[in-house]
Amino acid sequence: MACQQTKVCYDFSMISLSSILSALFLLLGSILMGHGYLTKGDPMYGKSLGWNLNLIWGSVVFGVGVLFGLGYWFTNQIPQKEKP
Repeated sequence: MACQQTKVCYDFSMISLSSILSALFLLLGSILMGHGYLTKGDPMYGKSLGWNLNLIWGSVVFGVGVLFGLGYWFTNQIPQKEKP
């Protein structure tokens, strides 16, 4: 094994990319939805034909975060093979 020769071993199974992306998308979506909810009825939405785009896109981004989280959860439900 190469790490025995260099005496430096890395374990890349610490945290997955999907869990990091899930957390980031959930956080960003929550911030956008919160801002959209707090500014509901503001006259600035007249420029976007009255659509609260912060609330809409916040829910879309939050939904993507949920999908990443579900993907991470489902991949952890599959039994992993033992390494020899």
